[in-house]
Amino acid sequence: MSQKKLKIVVFSDYICPFCYIGFFRVEQLKANFDIDVEWRPFEIHPETPKEGTELTNLPFPKEYLEMMKENIQKLADDVGVSLNLNDKLPNSRLALYFSEFARKKGKFDAFHKLVFDAYWKDGRDIGDQDLLLSIAESIGFKRSEILEYIDSEEPFEELKKSLKELRKYGVNGVPTFIIGDRIVVGAQPYEVFEKVIRKVLETDLVL
Repeated sequence: MSQKKLKIVVFSDYICPFCYIGFFRVEQLKANFDIDVEWRPFEIHPETPKEGTELTNLPFPKEYLEMMKENIQKLADDVGVSLNLNDKLPNSRLALYFSEFARKKGKFDAFHKLVFDAYWKDGRDIGDQDLLLSIAESIGFKRSEILEYIDSEEPFEELKKSLKELRKYGVNGVPTFIIGDRIVVGAQPYEVFEKVIRKVLETDLVL
């Protein structure tokens, strides 16, 4: 039985570990379903200073942070990924701006993965503009064009638009996966996504 092309919209932030794990969930799904994936930006900690902050500065008890790290590692093991759990939380806004530039230039997927890997595999500060410029230049972007774009109002307008889109679903967290008329929140097991996709395909609720 031939499968229909299915669009999945994913709202995510680069500093969200569950979004990185969700990235690999999407790769698993691509191997088994004919899907078109659109990643949308969602800034989960806009209050983070430009230079970043220590995780201990977040309003969570130490015990909660340790429990969260354990949970993240279990989920990472499930998708076969080794994570470098950094104790510093970067400001992700610039990275999200850069990704919008990459989208305009038709190289979103390549940039998207490189930024995710830079933080979660290499432990680098993706709030650093020089690092982001280096990544962007490695896939052929011109520094002057990027700087002109991030200094404009356009990337911030895209962030606001994406925030509005997600909130219309009554959701405030990421990763959020919009699959047909259904919503999956969080880095759920592969079987959850598979079940939802099959239900959507069966009921012809394909976007």
